[in-house]
Amino acid sequence: MIEQVGEGRQSITEKAELALFVFVLAGLLFFSGLRVDFATQMVITVVVLIGLIVIRSQENAGFVRVLFVTLSSFIVLRYLLWRLNYTLVYEDFFSYIGAIALFLAELYGCLMFFFSVFVNICPLQRKPPALPVNQSLWPSVDVIIPCYNEPFELVKITMAAARNLDYPAQKLRIYLLDDGGTQQKLNAPDQQARNEAYLRSQLLKAFCKQLDITYLTRAHNINAKAGNMNHALQFIHGELILVLDADHAPAVDFLHKTAGFFLQDEKLFLVQTPHFFINPDPFEKNLDLFGRMPAENDMFYKAIQPGLDFWQGSFFCGSAAILKRQAIDEVNGFSGKTITEDSETAIKLHSKGWKSQYLMYPLISGLQPETFDSFMIQRMRWAQGMVQNFIFNNPVLIPNLKISQRICYLSNMMFWFFPFARLIFLVSPGFYLFFGLKIYHANITEFFTYTVPFLAVLLLVNHYFFSKVRWVFVSEIYETMQSLFSIRAVLAVLKNPNKPQFSVTPKMEKLDQDFISPLSKPFYWTIVYTVMAVVFGFWRYMSFSAERPLIAITLFWGLFNLLLILAALGALYEHRQRRVNPRIPVQMAANWLIKSKLSQHRSQAAVQVKDLSMGGSNFISSFELPMPDDDEQAFLEIVDEQSQIRELFQVVVNNQSHKHNHFAYGVQFQYANLDDYLRIVRFIHGNSARWVKIHEQTGKDPGLIRSVVFMIKNGVYYGFTHLYVVLKSFLTKIKNVYA
Repeated sequence: MIEQVGEGRQSITEKAELALFVFVLAGLLFFSGLRVDFATQMVITVVVLIGLIVIRSQENAGFVRVLFVTLSSFIVLRYLLWRLNYTLVYEDFFSYIGAIALFLAELYGCLMFFFSVFVNICPLQRKPPALPVNQSLWPSVDVIIPCYNEPFELVKITMAAARNLDYPAQKLRIYLLDDGGTQQKLNAPDQQARNEAYLRSQLLKAFCKQLDITYLTRAHNINAKAGNMNHALQFIHGELILVLDADHAPAVDFLHKTAGFFLQDEKLFLVQTPHFFINPDPFEKNLDLFGRMPAENDMFYKAIQPGLDFWQGSFFCGSAAILKRQAIDEVNGFSGKTITEDSETAIKLHSKGWKSQYLMYPLISGLQPETFDSFMIQRMRWAQGMVQNFIFNNPVLIPNLKISQRICYLSNMMFWFFPFARLIFLVSPGFYLFFGLKIYHANITEFFTYTVPFLAVLLLVNHYFFSKVRWVFVSEIYETMQSLFSIRAVLAVLKNPNKPQFSVTPKMEKLDQDFISPLSKPFYWTIVYTVMAVVFGFWRYMSFSAERPLIAITLFWGLFNLLLILAALGALYEHRQRRVNPRIPVQMAANWLIKSKLSQHRSQAAVQVKDLSMGGSNFISSFELPMPDDDEQAFLEIVDEQSQIRELFQVVVNNQSHKHNHFAYGVQFQYANLDDYLRIVRFIHGNSARWVKIHEQTGKDPGLIRSVVFMIKNGVYYGFTHLYVVLKSFLTKIKNVYA
C-alpha cells in the first residue's frame, strides 16, 4: 500500500513537471516567433547577450543556470524560426537542394543543443555511501573480466588488480571470461591463429590458477561480449556483478565506493563510474595535448553522465560498472541484439522501473586506442551500436520510460548522426564559392542580427556548461576526424541494421617510427576541395563587388573549415610509440638504496620520482648516484603521496643522463614472485586518489580566447607538419625515379 501511494505521488510530480515544461516551452515558442523590425531585433539580441555574459560570471547552479538556459534557448529558437520562415527561398533547383541540406544540418544541431541543455540543466554529484561495519551485511560480488584477443600482459594487469580489490574473500569471486580460448578459436582453420589462441589460453589459465581466479570459456563466439557474459551467468551467483574490460584495472577501493549504493535502494540496477585513461588517444598524442587539456571522454564522464543521472538516465557503459544480478536476470541477461550491449541492456531495465546511479569518481585506469586506425574501429562500433539502438530500441516507442529518460536516451543515440551534419558544414562553403549556389538567403543586416547572435550563444553555452571538460572547438576537430569514416558506418546500419559485427579495439600497440596514417587519403581530398573553394572565394570577392559582404562571411566559414581539417591532419601523422606501458606523471619522494646480498645498506640517497608505469620509473637526483656492484642490488623506496606508505621495489637501471643541473635515471621494476607482481600492480593501479588528482589537474579552464588561440596554433602547426612530411616523401620518390 505504501509503495502504491509512493508511485501515485511520483506520477503526480511527473505530471506537474511535464505541465511546467510545456508551459515554458510554449512561452519560448510564442516570444521567439514574434515578428519585429531589425532595430528591435538588434536591441533584443544585445540585451540577451549582455544578460548571458553577466550570468556567466555568477555561480553556475540553480536558478541562475536555468535562466541562462532559457535566455540561450530563446536566441536559438528565434534563429531557427527565422531560418524556417524567411530564408528558405527558392532561387533554382540546385540552390534549393543545397539550402534544404544546410537547414537540415542546422536543425539537427539545434535539436542536439536543446537535448544538451536539458540533460545538463542540473548535473548530480553523488558521494559514496559507507558500507555497514558488519561485513556479513555486505553484498556478495562476482567480478567478471570479458576478454577476446587482448595481449596476455594487458589482461594479466587487470586480473592482478581485481585480485587486489579490498573486499572480504568470502564475499568476492573473480572470473576471467576468455572468448579468445573458445573451441571455435582453438580449432580455427589457420594454424598460426590456432597456435596463438592455444598459447594465450594456456598462459591465462596458468595465471588464473595462481590468483585463484575462475577461468571460463565456451564452445563458440556467439553474440560477442554480450554472449560471453551471458554464458558466464550460469556459473556465477553473487548479488552484484562488477564488469571490467580487459584493459580496465580497478583501484583497490572500487567496491568500497560502489557496493553501498545497492544497500540504500533495492530498485537500483547500476552504479556506473567513469572510464579513466592513463594514455593519450591519437589526437592527444600526435598534437602533443595529453595532460595539457581535458581528455576527450571527460565531457561525457564528467558532465553528461552526471546530467543524465539527475533525470534517472545514466546508463551502463560496458565496464567500470557494478550491476545487480536480480535485475539482469529479469531481462534474461545482457542484451545482444546490437553491438552496444551496455546501453541496450540499460534502456530495457529503465523501462522496467529499475534505477541507475552515476558516481563521478575514477576507480579504474584504462587504455585508449593508440592509433587513428584503432580509434576509428572503436568509434565506428559505438556509432553503429547506438544507431542500432535507435532503430531497435527507440526511446520514443519503448513503454514505461519517463519523458525525461526518453529525452536522455534520444540525446545519446541521435548524437551519432553527427557525420551527416558535419559533412554538410564542410562542403557548404564550396557550394557558394565554387558554383554560386544561393544556399543561405540572407543579407548582411540579417546575418548580424540573427546568425551572429546564434553562433555567439552556441559558443557561450558550450563554454558555460563544459569549459572544465572540453576546450572550445575540440569537439569540432574530433567530429571532423571521425565524420568521413563514421558516415559510411552509419549508412551501413541504416541499410541493414542487423549487419554490424562487434570489433574489439586493439590495445598495447607499438609504433617503431613516425608514419602517415593510411586513413589520411579522404582528408587530402577534403583539404584540396576546401583550399580551392577559398581560392575561388577570393576571386569572387574581387570580381563581384555587390556580393562582397556575403562572400567575406562564406570565406571566413571556409577558412574555419580549413583549420579543422589541418588539425585533423595533424592528428593523422602518427608519432612513434615504443613504450607498451604508459607512463603516469607523479611527484613523489623516494630513496635510492644499494644493498648487499646480506641485505645490508651500502648507501642511501633521496630522489624525486617523476613518473610510474608497470615497466618501471623515471626519477631525478641533484647528484650522481652510486650504482650496485656485481654482488649488490638496487632498490627504490617510494613514499605514496596520499597514504604516506613506503613501498620498496627492486630495480635495474636502464638509462641515466645529466641535464639541467640534475641527474636523471630510468629503472625497470623486478619481481621475483607473484606477491611482488601484485604489490607493483597495487602501487601503480590501485590508488584511486591518484586518478582523482589527475582528473582535477586537467579540469582547468584557460578562458575562451586562450583556448581558441591554443587550438588554432597547435592545429595549424601539426597540420602543416603532416603536409610537409607528405610533400617531402613525394619529392623523394620523384628523385629516386629520375636518379
